[in-house]
Amino acid sequence: MTFCVPTKPVLRWAGSKRQILPKLTSLSPEIVGRYIEPFCGSACLFLALNPARSILADVNPHLIATYDALRNDPDAVSAILTGWEPTKETYLELRATQPGTDKAFDAARFLFLNRYCFNGVYRENLRGQFNVPFGGYRTGQLPDLDGLREFSKRLQGAELYCGDFAKAIRIATDSDFVYLDPPYYYGSSRNRGEYGWNAFADEDVDRLIEEVRSADSRGVRILISYNQAHTLKKALPGWQLTYAPVRRSVAGFSKGRKAVREYQLRNYQ
Repeated sequence: MTFCVPTKPVLRWAGSKRQILPKLTSLSPEIVGRYIEPFCGSACLFLALNPARSILADVNPHLIATYDALRNDPDAVSAILTGWEPTKETYLELRATQPGTDKAFDAARFLFLNRYCFNGVYRENLRGQFNVPFGGYRTGQLPDLDGLREFSKRLQGAELYCGDFAKAIRIATDSDFVYLDPPYYYGSSRNRGEYGWNAFADEDVDRLIEEVRSADSRGVRILISYNQAHTLKKALPGWQLTYAPVRRSVAGFSKGRKAVREYQLRNYQ
């Protein structure tokens, strides 16, 4: 397995698995065919594994459009991005601007809002508008041109797909490796528009299990990250369950930022 560390994700993403990458890479099998990630987010495991062929999918059209623009022309995105001052005023102005003007502009806008929003959260209101407040100035720097170019190189061998996770799983064959990292279950506090209003919801868990069982029967190797992994294990007997400690930082106040277990479930040794 090729574990590459130089290329960093270009996005801050709530729920990112960067803290437990050593655990995930140690659990990942040798990839003979394609690496498939139906909930790609910041794609940190994709970057770490550096597969020759891959499918990066997500239901968020703005995320996939940003990756597409970066794959095709990182220089154009960077030229726009560097022209904006990293201020609250710029943030609010861009947040109020609706995407659809230009691919490079939309990608730069997405990167800027993601960098300076609160905790790297993506959330939409009922009208599908990004509504996360300004997060302050302690959010790190925007990716520079070299970083965007390197990320673009990694995307050259990737197929980008925007849509439901089920379709991405269904195309997997016995030579492919599928990594699933759906939004976590939080009971009644869930579904406030995080990741977009059409993102994975609690009622989608049964569909996920159905698709995973079907892929497992085809010989697809599958690794799942989910906070209700014990529930999944009951539905997927014989799968291997492991965990890694991680400090969660999505909570709005420091007292809500505590170490928790990140569970992983896989159907191979």
